[in-house]
Amino acid sequence: MICLLANALCEREFPVHMITWDGPDTHSFYPLDPRIVWSRLGFRPTLVDKLRRTQALAKLLQNNQVRILVGFVMSGDKTVYAAAKWARTRLIVAERSAPTIYKLRYSFAQRWLSLSMLRLADRITVQMPDFVAGYPASLRDRIEVIPNPVPLAEHRAQPDVSGIDGRFSLLAAGRLGAEKRYECLIGAYAKIALRHPTWDLRIVGDGPQRETLRLLAAQCGLAKRVHLEAWISDISRAYTSSHLFVMPSLWEGFPNALAEAMSHGLPAVGFRDASGVANLISDGETGWLADGLDDEVALARTLSYAMADGVERARRGVRAAESMAIYAPEVQFDHWAKLLRALSNKDVV
Repeated sequence: MICLLANALCEREFPVHMITWDGPDTHSFYPLDPRIVWSRLGFRPTLVDKLRRTQALAKLLQNNQVRILVGFVMSGDKTVYAAAKWARTRLIVAERSAPTIYKLRYSFAQRWLSLSMLRLADRITVQMPDFVAGYPASLRDRIEVIPNPVPLAEHRAQPDVSGIDGRFSLLAAGRLGAEKRYECLIGAYAKIALRHPTWDLRIVGDGPQRETLRLLAAQCGLAKRVHLEAWISDISRAYTSSHLFVMPSLWEGFPNALAEAMSHGLPAVGFRDASGVANLISDGETGWLADGLDDEVALARTLSYAMADGVERARRGVRAAESMAIYAPEVQFDHWAKLLRALSNKDVV
């Protein structure tokens, strides 16, 4: 998303300087406009390195006369706040998860510190209108709602038509991390696999849980029906060749994989209490919502309903694609440009 936004701002004639904690030899997985200046400041998880990064970032901001810094995935990173204040650079904190993350993942002290740090930001961006109420009232006047851009898909899935081999695919895609709850998905799939012998489960992504998930599938006797595939930059083929999308996450911000799948005409399944996921899936219209959160039995039951009804998958897939039109990329990028201009007398990022 950072790469897409940086490219779009370049097209709108903003000078863009991208700063990351990557090592000096890191290359971008996604294409970057050649006009973008990319500084890689490195990262080591020590107090000494935090001081080094703070100083290096502040110096970079000052030397390049950066007027506005947009911080992605900050998670209360005090080095970014400190450097921005040191350099007298205006700060936009781009929140990438629903505010429920603060209760589900953070201790009381961590939650208090992170929300307190947000008071140092000039603006805060969130991805769904419903998220605003999840922040303290003292922060809401500086919050802007800017969803992620969802490109119009060139090709559509056929949720009710089997592949040439007569089989159907249940697709999940994203980072293989604990919060995505793919082990819950495999457990739910295992409960209904015999009932739906023509359905396979595909999980596309990379991350620390790959081997754990492979072993779990084998333990469930599903090694030949659960396929773990590496992430690819062009995932359109996975969407168009699948028949149902599932996202069992505990929380999301604006789930890109879910939105992309829906834009390709895939109906989707998620948990009703999963912020971000339930904001995109309209139960009965664009997909199905399983009751609760992290309930393997409820997920299995809901998946079974969807897998058994090709007519409904096709109908909801059409509605899913239609529902993504409001997230057109140009609209979202223009919103970012408007926010940046409002914070600066000059178009400098």
